[in-house]
Amino acid sequence: MKYLKYFFTPTQKASAFAKITQEVTDAEGVTSAQWDSSKVVAVADLGQPVVTPATYDEEGNVLTEAVLSSKHEVDIIWVDEPLTTSFASYVVWPTPGGYTHTFSGWEQIYAEEYCKANPDAAYCQPPAPIDHEA
Repeated sequence: MKYLKYFFTPTQKASAFAKITQEVTDAEGVTSAQWDSSKVVAVADLGQPVVTPATYDEEGNVLTEAVLSSKHEVDIIWVDEPLTTSFASYVVWPTPGGYTHTFSGWEQIYAEEYCKANPDAAYCQPPAPIDHEA
């Protein structure tokens, strides 16, 4: 399994989601889209992250509205390998611990993927040993 993070425009997200969902009809004949469990374990559609927070006066009135990203943040845990041709160009690599969402218990899995993709990142470099005798 792989845990990766993505940024999509609304159009890109719709196209990507169409590739990881399947139509399911229930006992009453109602059809709905569900995540394709042969491809994904979990998907978190986190919406548009805040680029610039709103500002408020002393009474809590909004002075300036928050500015949102034009892209949607999505976290996916893949059953096996991601659909590379459809998803690879949308992967983002926030530093582990510096992101807005994680699937509980999956932090280390994301950190491992991050370090595979960013082996020279400071996060992935072990600290220098301390010489206690100096």
